[in-house]
Amino acid sequence: MKKQSKRQWSSTLQILLGLLLILFSSSCVSTSTYDAQVQKADSLQKVLQGVIGEKNQVSASNAGNLAIIADLNEEIRICKEKVRSLEKQVEQATKSSSEEIKGLLTQLEKAEEDLFERESKLRELQSLIKQRDSSMNALRVRVEQSLLGFKDSGLEIEVKNGKVYVKMSNQLLFKSGSTVIDQRGRDALSQLAMVLSQQTDISVMIEGHTDNKPINNARIADNWDLSVLRSTEVARILTIENGIDPKRIIASGRSEFMPTDEADTQEARAKNRRTEIILSPKLDELFNLVK
Repeated sequence: MKKQSKRQWSSTLQILLGLLLILFSSSCVSTSTYDAQVQKADSLQKVLQGVIGEKNQVSASNAGNLAIIADLNEEIRICKEKVRSLEKQVEQATKSSSEEIKGLLTQLEKAEEDLFERESKLRELQSLIKQRDSSMNALRVRVEQSLLGFKDSGLEIEVKNGKVYVKMSNQLLFKSGSTVIDQRGRDALSQLAMVLSQQTDISVMIEGHTDNKPINNARIADNWDLSVLRSTEVARILTIENGIDPKRIIASGRSEFMPTDEADTQEARAKNRRTEIILSPKLDELFNLVK
């Protein structure tokens, strides 16, 4: 994003202060002077449109990632409307007293400063997002390298919405209807734990997923139960057997209601029977930025 310099804002204020000086020297403003000031106000509007265009580009490039950016967008929109309203008041104040014009210019200066501050905050936020995305891509590479030997066992790794998704199929972890992790699955989780132990600023969400076939097991009530029991078993392997801090772990079950493939086929059901381990960065810096 191109940086909006203080010089541009200062230039805008000089234009409007020039209008104030003209009004000080006369009780009304000539048509030619008024037209000139309208043109200058139009120039300011173009500057503002550029700012809004840049922040929209930031929002589009981070779609789905940032509720925080949406809040900043709304603040910028409000600031823009305030500046636009004050511009119109200045344009229409050709017969107002110099004190009234001075008050309007003071308000406009404050509105421009608010808009500049929010635009700077948006730039800083964009920089933090880039740093976060770079960090998560590096984490994805480390996870892929650690689990390279399990690629043929239904393992998928991707970065999505600023998080690393490690998808392990039941082929790797569980037998049908079971909540006991096979030895090969334990080995894979141990390799993942080695990466997580070196990156303590990452939170871990474990989601169990099933297919849409009802389970027939006296010990397990339904697919909700099965998905939760599987995710908690993964959590135990990571924490009890591999020393990952339990405070970093969230275990949850999604049952059959978030399939990756909605087709009613054996292949689709096999894809849907999975455990997703979602690795997320801490967002403290992002939240602190918008307080």
